[in-house]
Amino acid sequence: METKVKPFRIKASENNIPKPINDLSKMDIRLETKNLTVKYGSVYGVRDVSIPFRNKTVTALIGPSGCGKTTYLRALNRMHDLTREAKVEGAVLLENKNIYDADINPVIIRRKVGMVFQKPTPFPTMSIYDNVVAGLKLVGIRNKGILDEVCEKALNQAALFDEVKDRLKSPAVSLSGGQQQRLSIARALAVEPEVLLMDEPTSSLDPQATLRIEELIHTLKKDITIIIITHNMQQAARVSDNTAFFYVGDLIEVGETKSLFTNPKKKQTEDYITGRFG
Repeated sequence: METKVKPFRIKASENNIPKPINDLSKMDIRLETKNLTVKYGSVYGVRDVSIPFRNKTVTALIGPSGCGKTTYLRALNRMHDLTREAKVEGAVLLENKNIYDADINPVIIRRKVGMVFQKPTPFPTMSIYDNVVAGLKLVGIRNKGILDEVCEKALNQAALFDEVKDRLKSPAVSLSGGQQQRLSIARALAVEPEVLLMDEPTSSLDPQATLRIEELIHTLKKDITIIIITHNMQQAARVSDNTAFFYVGDLIEVGETKSLFTNPKKKQTEDYITGRFG
């Protein structure tokens, strides 16, 4: 069952009217895939996908289960490096540099391109504070003043600080599900990523927590580029500037969300967004 929440309104202005995705200068593009293909042995996860992601926008990836959305998303920060049988071809360009080049450190890429998963992923044995600053400690930052400052900033960005400021040393698992997901977002934001990947971040949350995450996405896109997988068509329409529709490993259509939902160019896209299959 799809989560139902009231849509929030975005005041119209020149700043939040996205440019057509096919009319972008290089200065607009934060991340881009060119002919990206991911295979598991002889099985294709996605085939020959090229999408530019504009700076400070939200792009929704939609399509039925098993169509390649998560496979594609994981390729954007080299998470397939952790899967032995996965093979990635083509290019993922960040700052016009292919992140799969031999001289690129994947740990650096995962700091620049953060990930928030479908279910909240707090480190269960750590406090709220230690969860947020875990990435900084991993790269050797131990200065308490810096860690305190980053923790407060990231929790504020994730709209969580006011709720937890008096119990930062409490276990992260003491938080509600929605708070744990915002904590996961704060942890990703603490290392100041340029791009944030979100794989169905509200699928396990109640309507109120879902609304908080959607409002948070709208706030965060003022500073970073967001790519979100969602099965909820209403959510995609509410939060995204552009939408890409995947089907059986292929990119069927990509464009401005309003145009794609009201006047899709491909019959498969129309059938999916109108609920004829899914």
